[in-house]
Amino acid sequence: METPENSTRPANTEKKNPWSFRDLLSGNILTSDFFRGQLFLFLLLCVIAVFYIDNRFTCDQQIVKINRLKEQLTNAKYESLTTSAVLMQLSRQSQVGIAISTKGIDLKASPQPAIKVE
Repeated sequence: METPENSTRPANTEKKNPWSFRDLLSGNILTSDFFRGQLFLFLLLCVIAVFYIDNRFTCDQQIVKINRLKEQLTNAKYESLTTSAVLMQLSRQSQVGIAISTKGIDLKASPQPAIKVE
């Protein structure tokens, strides 16, 4: 029979608090068995966080670019509409007659309507 003096159990069986606030501030908590065992998980989480932040930044840049292009498209549509209206006004028969008479060209409008040839 074994006596208590010959037992293989450690003499100090008190359960020590695994982490304290001082260990957290000094960084000693990172050397504990739990954190050493989960090191690859923490690294994976850091890599995923970096990719998430990068993706968010890229999406924000694309949204800004899309909004800028929409504004340019709207401006181009308005400019096209304005140019079209000016050309329609200048190509009217009355406006063409006024432009011809002010430049002194001897042209007169035909009294007969145009004939459509089939």
